[in-house]
Order: sequence, then structure tokens, then C-alpha cells
Amino acid sequence: MHKLFILLILVLASGCAALKQPATEKAYPLTLFNPPPINSYKDIDRNALRNSIITNLSYLEGAGKGRIFNYGGRIVTAEEVVKTQRTFLQIIDNAVSDEMLEILMKDFFEWYQASGVDGNGTVVFTGYYVPVIDGSVYPSEKYRYPVYKAPFDLKKDVPYYTREEIDGKKVLKGRGLEVAWLSDPVEVYFLQIQGSGIIKLPDGAAVGVHYAGNNGQAYKSIGKMMIEQGIISQNEGSLEGIKRFFRNHPDIVDKILFQNPRYIFFEINNSPAKGSLKVALTPGHSIATDPDLFPRGGLSLITTKTPVVDSSGRVSDYNKVQRFVLNQDEGGAIKGPGRVDIFWGTGPDAGIKAGYMKEKGSLYFLLQK
Repeated sequence: MHKLFILLILVLASGCAALKQPATEKAYPLTLFNPPPINSYKDIDRNALRNSIITNLSYLEGAGKGRIFNYGGRIVTAEEVVKTQRTFLQIIDNAVSDEMLEILMKDFFEWYQASGVDGNGTVVFTGYYVPVIDGSVYPSEKYRYPVYKAPFDLKKDVPYYTREEIDGKKVLKGRGLEVAWLSDPVEVYFLQIQGSGIIKLPDGAAVGVHYAGNNGQAYKSIGKMMIEQGIISQNEGSLEGIKRFFRNHPDIVDKILFQNPRYIFFEINNSPAKGSLKVALTPGHSIATDPDLFPRGGLSLITTKTPVVDSSGRVSDYNKVQRFVLNQDEGGAIKGPGRVDIFWGTGPDAGIKAGYMKEKGSLYFLLQK
């Protein structure tokens, strides 16, 4: 049975492109590499991964159709990426053992490793999620910090008002741009960092808000700035650590937040969270990378450690993982060949995982030979 399956996969792959070596005189963020050491592919949620690939194919066969992608100097079409992912689906649906899966992954795919932050493949993994926040669609004494929709005079890639001008000088006040109101400016800030959220209203209903544009200003990490200036320690640099600092020092919240001039605008949208490819993100199987460096919609393997959240809502341990994911999003803070953001889903547990996720690891992209 195993031999028959391998024969069928060979027939399926017979029409694939021949191996093209990338040019060696130019440094690429991806380099043709030997398959990584595989201890086990047991960290596969086959249903979640299958759904993630199917939604990803809707991009590659729709908005992404006709595009070309650079895999370490090998220029491929969207059709070749589609073929890669359809073959991969056949393999994960039919391989009956880790041993068979490992053989097929080595035999049928080229592996490209990200150069990382050090040029030696070291990648830093962080996380993001969809927060659930108390708020209102009307202002009140409690809910007085606005969430804005994109202004009509906002132009893509043209610098607009800074965070200090918008939240400090109130330059957008009175223009009817408020889509919701929150009780805490820190929650508004971190909603912008995550890019989407669910706002629980006083009557028990909820509305979704999703990314609808930015002010064209450069992103500056307040966490990094606070650590460099000795305001907090390295160990306090997680999302929860920064929030805790702000709760204890409300008098300097604005001063610190205004150091990041980038500002995100939202729209009311109750659909599931979507990435920059405009397809639904799959918790644990969708990642964000720098779109100028890595192929959008690409099939990847990540190796890193991820937080384990216990029944009390605390991180009790970290698990080593080797997980197949789809490159479906981007972010203002996710720049360079050594940064990856993992989408963890919605709600408090996802927030804990995302908030405590800052681990080193490796990133690989796959293409059918």
C-alpha cells in the first residue's frame, strides 16, 4: 500500500519544474537548503492545516493569480505555488506514518531557509491575536477613547498626522470618524498593534473591527525603546509586562505611546480575522512576515518553542514545535529576514500565548521540485 501511494505521488509530481539553482553572487533572504533535521511531524493538526491551505489557495487562484514569487533566486509563478500546496495536501491526507511523511517531504520538495537576524538562520518568533475588549459605539464618561475609521483624505504611502497629533492634539475630533470607544488608551494602542479585535458592547452584543489603513508613519516599537532606556527590564518586555507597567504609571502613558508615530484605522466588520491576503487566518497555522522579502501565500515550516497555557491562564511551560504554516499576513513591526509573527486566534488564552511568545527558531519555505 505504501509503495502504491508513493508511485501515485510520483505520477502527480512528474510535471513539476526542474531544479533551478539560485544565483550565488547575490544574497537572498531565502537560500536553497537541505531539509531540516526532522524528529517527528507529529505537531500537525491536519484539519486546521488543510483548512489553512484551502483558504490560501483561494488567494493564489484569485487575487494572487498571475503573480511571480522569488524563492532564493528561483522565480516561480502562482501556478507553481498552487501545485506545491495541492501536492502537499495529497501527502498529508494519505501518508500513514511519520517515516513516510518524512521521506516524501525530502523527495518532492525543495527547502529554502530564511537567513535570519544573523545570516545563519536564527529567526525571532512573536505572536499576535484578536483581543476581546469592552467598549461602546457611543462615547460616555467611561468610554471616551476613540477608535477611528480611515479619514477621507488619507492617501496610501503618504505620511498623515502622527499618533501624538491624533490622540494628543485631537486633530480628527469632530469629523465623524469614530467607529467605537474604549475605556483605556492602552487598549486602543494594543488593538492597533494586533490589527483587529472584538468589542463587547454594554448591552451584551459585540462588533468586530478590522484593519482599514495606516497613517504612513514609520513604526517604532515602544517595548524595545522602554528596554533600551531602562524603563523596564528585558523580562518585562512582553505584552502583559508592558500593560502592567502602564497600569502602575498612568501619568506617563501618553508620553511613551506617542513615541510610536504610526497609527492604525479600523472598519466595523464581523467576519473572521483576515490577513493582508484578505483570507481568513488559521490559529497556529498562519504567520506574518516581511512581504518585501518572503513569498506571500507560501507554504512554510517553522521550528521554535511555543507557550503552554494551563487551566489558571498562566504559561506553565514551552513546547518545541515543528509546524507547517502559511505565510498570509504582514505587520508594521515584522521587518527583515529574521522576524515572524504567529497568529494565535481570539480571546484571553490566545492573548496569553501571543503576549509571551518571543522565541528563537528557524523558518523554511517549500516548493515542489
